[in-house]
Amino acid sequence: VTELAAGPVGAAARVAVVGGTPVPLTTTWPVRRPRPYAQRLGAAAGLHTGQRVLDLLFPVARGSSAAVPGGFGTGKTVLLQQIAKWCDADVIVYVGCGERGNEMADVVADLAALEDPRTGRRLSDRTVVIANTSNMPMMAREASIYTGVTVAEYFRDMGLHVVVIADSTSRWAEALREFASRTGTLPAEEGYPAGLASALAAFYERAGDVVTLGGRRGSVTIVGAVSPAGGDMTEPVTAHTQRFVRAVWLLDRDLAYARHYPAVAWAGSFSRDAEPLAAWHAERGDPGWARRRERVTALLADADRLTALADLVGLGALPGAERVVLLAGRLLREAVLQQSALNPNDAHCSPAKGAALLDAVLAVVDRCDALVAAGTPAAALEATDFGVLVRAARETDPDDVDGVGERLAETLALLGEPA
Repeated sequence: VTELAAGPVGAAARVAVVGGTPVPLTTTWPVRRPRPYAQRLGAAAGLHTGQRVLDLLFPVARGSSAAVPGGFGTGKTVLLQQIAKWCDADVIVYVGCGERGNEMADVVADLAALEDPRTGRRLSDRTVVIANTSNMPMMAREASIYTGVTVAEYFRDMGLHVVVIADSTSRWAEALREFASRTGTLPAEEGYPAGLASALAAFYERAGDVVTLGGRRGSVTIVGAVSPAGGDMTEPVTAHTQRFVRAVWLLDRDLAYARHYPAVAWAGSFSRDAEPLAAWHAERGDPGWARRRERVTALLADADRLTALADLVGLGALPGAERVVLLAGRLLREAVLQQSALNPNDAHCSPAKGAALLDAVLAVVDRCDALVAAGTPAAALEATDFGVLVRAARETDPDDVDGVGERLAETLALLGEPA
């Protein structure tokens, strides 16, 4: 260090000279160029979002990427806002790209009013909002995505874990298409430029868990919303995005219209991070996480198949064991996967409580299987009031594992009574 400033200085002033290099308080960086790092690491830790359907079935690792495709009215914005409010990142960069101005105003107001459960301060204190609403210039919309990820890399270089939420990448792609049309670029599929896939790949490639040039460890996780026109999941932006992300949280219109929120479809969603994160959960004291997840996804798939069959032949024509599978699917949906953003107990959920809820439902399903095998009519089990278990998520605190256990004991006591 050959020079060091003293006293108050301006934002653009030089504060030191280190090894002959001036060190200002501000730096200039092209937003379309990724900031350098020393080493990229693999998926080693999970990102807790506070949303049970994501954390239990379709997890994403720190430094990974996820897409949220869904048609109009399926709840993309609310789900992304919930992730921004409750995920365990150090910094949130929320990019409103082509969204309505009133939605962005709601985001800013909510973040300023809510308390961060980790620090006790306002959630807005750890959030950067980049607003490029639908009435702003086309090129501002195109640059907003790159600006958001560059800001995230800036905080990553400090050794922080950052989540970038882009709502939505479809509006960004539309800006690319409009710009390509004005410049006379040869159009490709549906008028998008031929470089759309490369642009999407380059954007999501900037996510990662890295060792910085300064030797610290930080990460950038990217969550991008996709708004396919007419809910067409085969359109270019959705199709290309699914190739480059590690997780897809597909929002289903039928679930949304049935008031099942978050409307994440277990049939069309996936996570490539689930397998590496199983070892991480085992190291943190939950060795049964992978087995539990596999059983739940299998039960949900079987319940969907049997629901279609029951619509054809009638519920009474199914054997008792299959009717228990239908009951299991209903309990999983109502007691675990549904989550209310308006309920203070249910707006977010700790990993321990989410695992307890899932274990409680599976324990009840096992008890029902045993009763049916012993000769109890399936209709008697279907007539049982499982309200105590279904309401457990909403009536217990976000970290209340003991409360879930008490409601499980009450439910098992009901099943233990003679039919």
